[in-house]
Amino acid sequence: MTARLGLDLGTRELRLLQADGRRLTHHAEVLLPEGAMADGLPTALLTATVRSALDAGGFTASRTRVAIAETGTAFRDFRLPRLSSSELSRAVSFEGRRLVPMEAADVYFAWHATRDVKGYAVYLVAARRAMIDAVVAAVGSAGLLVERMDLKPLALARGMGVSDGMLLEWGASEATLVLMVGGRPRFFRTFGLDAAAEDAEAQLDELALSLNALVKFMRGATSDVPISPATSLALGGRFAFMDDGVQRARQRFDFNVVLPLPAVTAPADFPWQAHFAGIGLIRQERWHNRLSPSQGGDTRVAA
Repeated sequence: MTARLGLDLGTRELRLLQADGRRLTHHAEVLLPEGAMADGLPTALLTATVRSALDAGGFTASRTRVAIAETGTAFRDFRLPRLSSSELSRAVSFEGRRLVPMEAADVYFAWHATRDVKGYAVYLVAARRAMIDAVVAAVGSAGLLVERMDLKPLALARGMGVSDGMLLEWGASEATLVLMVGGRPRFFRTFGLDAAAEDAEAQLDELALSLNALVKFMRGATSDVPISPATSLALGGRFAFMDDGVQRARQRFDFNVVLPLPAVTAPADFPWQAHFAGIGLIRQERWHNRLSPSQGGDTRVAA
């Protein structure tokens, strides 16, 4: 069976995950060195970091799927009236150029439309061409062929199996919060952590402050979505690797804290909880159900 590789490229961290079928086999978690990203674009230092992690971890895959943070992207969730299939792509392109504050020539568009009795619910992502091309080139220079690119929030939600509610991934130097509604991300944000990774209590306090601030913002920006103590908050990352991590989270987060169940198999000591985005990349088969190039997007951007 062909080995699959998921590459989770954050703003401060790099995570690699390889699987054979549903069994996880290799992993790596690396803090990005200063200078690996410059103005949102990867440098030769990122290529060297990826290559070093591949060699040190014994990875064998030659193709990869890449999840990127939201830097350099914009997304819109909007509706269109009932249209013929021949008109849909043109209508989405028109609305995308109208709604996204980027020059059309400077971005790749990818989108997915769900039909209902009233028309179409459209989810559209625009990503800077310079950024996407640079990531593809940097990863390619490390010896990997990029098969697909995805937004990390979408990959995280798939990996965690969350279609409604919030999810929070805690890394060594950054965290990602996503609000999912009906299988679609309504809000997401990756933010850095100032406290050192060794000071878990200080990072937990940071997470609590950031979560409360972002939830307050979401309640205003997505007023049609109720967020209450009954709202589920699925946890990923470092929560699973500390004593009483879930209990500490419940003491700080006034939501229905849950831990996602594994959708894959792994060795007993495999830190799969740190790789939900990678799991979401590896397990995705039917890319046309998301933001697929075949639906009018670009071949390099498919969520």
